[in-house]
Order: sequence, then structure tokens, then C-alpha cells
Amino acid sequence: MPYHHTQIGTVILVTSVVIGVLGGAITWRAAPRSMIGMLIILTTVAVIFNSLTVEIEGRELRWYFGPGFWTYRLALEEIDSIAVVRNRWWNGFGIRAAPRFTLYNVSGLGAVELKLKSGEVRRIGTDDPTGLAAALRQAAERMPYSSR
Repeated sequence: MPYHHTQIGTVILVTSVVIGVLGGAITWRAAPRSMIGMLIILTTVAVIFNSLTVEIEGRELRWYFGPGFWTYRLALEEIDSIAVVRNRWWNGFGIRAAPRFTLYNVSGLGAVELKLKSGEVRRIGTDDPTGLAAALRQAAERMPYSSR
């Protein structure tokens, strides 16, 4: 496999713990049963978004959150351009549909922006944006009829 990288979702994990502690303290006296529901939701979010793994294998780019309940796949042939970018803090974390792109991110602001031949733009957040971009370019060069 030419590329495999997992980034821990520090921001999401810390946020989940802080909200859990503060929310638990607030609801403990007022409505203890609602605290259970809140903790279940926060635990689910923390498990699903605790990390983002990105892989390049063969002619495919794959990425998935946490344990990989669902995997996103993109054929390398669909990529028109690759760029290292920096997200704004307000772009958020998790899966975000912004006006000009879709973002997949668990922590930090670094990302690789993929402009697809279809006109769509995807950003994959990573703490290794230069490594991911280089691996994508290298994989594209190995493909026949590569235009990158």
C-alpha cells in the first residue's frame, strides 16, 4: 500500500469530554435521565469520529472515520487537481458540506483539496497534508495517461 495514515481526532475527543462533563454536571440535578441520553450521543460521536484514516491503494483513494462504519472511495482517475490547503476554523470538523467543497476532518486545519473532473471539490483533513498530496501525485504518475 503506497500510503496509509491515521490522524487522531483530538479536537472531537476533547470537545466530547468537555461537553459530557459540563452537560453531566448541569443535568445531574435537573434531569438525570436526560444525562444518559446525552452521554450515549456523545460516546457515539467520540467513537465514530475519534480518527480519520486515509489510504491509497492501487487506483483508489479511501478514507474513513473511526472504526470504519462507512468508507468513502474515490477512483484516482476522477481527480483533476491536488492542492495542499489550510481550512478556516469555522469550516468545522466531521463531515461538512460547505458552499464550495465537502470537508472530511477530525482535527487541525491542514487538508488536501481534490478538484474532481465532475466539478466537485473534496477536502480531506490531515496532519500530513504534504505527504498525502505527494502520495496522490505519485500514485497518479504510475497510472497510464496521467495528466498530473
